[in-house]
Amino acid sequence: MTKVALSELHKNILNDTLSQLKQILAAESVSLFLVDKDQHELILNSVFDEHKAQFKGLRQRIGEGVAGSVATKGEAILVKDIKTDPRFLKERFRHYHTNSFICVPIVTREGLIGIINISDKQTGEPFSESDFGVACLFAQMASHIVDNEISIISLKEENEILRQEKAQIKQERAFLEKFASVGKLAGGIVHEINNPLDAVMRYTNLLIERDMDPSVAKEYLNEIKVGLTRIVKITRSLLEFSQQLNDNRYQEYGNVNDIIEEALSLFRHTVFLGHIKIEKNYSDLLPKVVDKGLCRVFSNLIKNAFDSMPNGGTLRIMTKQVDGHIAVSFKDSGCGIADDVRDKIFTPFFTTKPIGHGIGLGLPICFEVIQRYEGKIDVETQVGEGTEFKVYLPLKYTPVGK
Repeated sequence: MTKVALSELHKNILNDTLSQLKQILAAESVSLFLVDKDQHELILNSVFDEHKAQFKGLRQRIGEGVAGSVATKGEAILVKDIKTDPRFLKERFRHYHTNSFICVPIVTREGLIGIINISDKQTGEPFSESDFGVACLFAQMASHIVDNEISIISLKEENEILRQEKAQIKQERAFLEKFASVGKLAGGIVHEINNPLDAVMRYTNLLIERDMDPSVAKEYLNEIKVGLTRIVKITRSLLEFSQQLNDNRYQEYGNVNDIIEEALSLFRHTVFLGHIKIEKNYSDLLPKVVDKGLCRVFSNLIKNAFDSMPNGGTLRIMTKQVDGHIAVSFKDSGCGIADDVRDKIFTPFFTTKPIGHGIGLGLPICFEVIQRYEGKIDVETQVGEGTEFKVYLPLKYTPVGK
């Protein structure tokens, strides 16, 4: 809690207490001293008396005078007649119009924060024990209110610290997850390249070390070519994967339905030969969305759907707007995904396809692109009945007026 914040609390809470006490006790003058702990002084902060307003800002040492004495002892006092009160016989108090006054400390969990002075009862009579009790009660209530305000502000400060710590932990976790992903990716690269490279090295050594029939040599060279082609495909896919993840040129907006049609156009020949039926249910009310590589996402999902229906089938594509998102669904009638495979489909280099037909980067690319939108991909599947991929894109990536 800063000193400025505490001072504001006093002005808002304690000054209201002064105003109420002045009215209830019918006093002509009430004032508030605030504690300056650094200087060990009391500062006259508020004066509810037009005749004493000029004294605002007055300082006095703690321990000196009535307020200073109350500040030192921390005990409220009632003086009915200062002329006869043995506590103040040696001191002269000419600034009071009457001989009776009340002085009450304001004490919170943080310690003494102020002193309330009440003097000059309008009737000219001395303040009573009942008046004194009311003053003490109001002082206690004000102290509790200040304490509560301090607690609330402290909680807000602690919550802000916790929020910042949580954000930092989240950032560190994201970094560690990304670091782990890089490790998995690197391990996958080594594994994927090592397999064909081993074959290339084996057949190359055989060609070097042995004299063999030309037909056998040609067969070995073909195997070497297959391995090298496999390595080329892997490196090309990795390059595309890297370019896709590092491409930050998001200047163009597109209609999701049009992007799906662009992706479908890449498979016209497959649709014709494979007897695959496409059913479309597009919403005409979708806003345009910034294009962060959606054609690549949709083409990968379409290709996977086609691969799951080698003997033909139906692919149903639907777009709509729901719960602040553009939702795109690809539902096929293919073979489905087994439970033990489902949790691995977004892992780089994981694939159920035969060697040479895929290296397992299609769905990871889809996942990473949708992550850029802070969106998500849901998968619903059942073996023998088909799979549905649902892509959700937040509307905050749609331009106003597009």
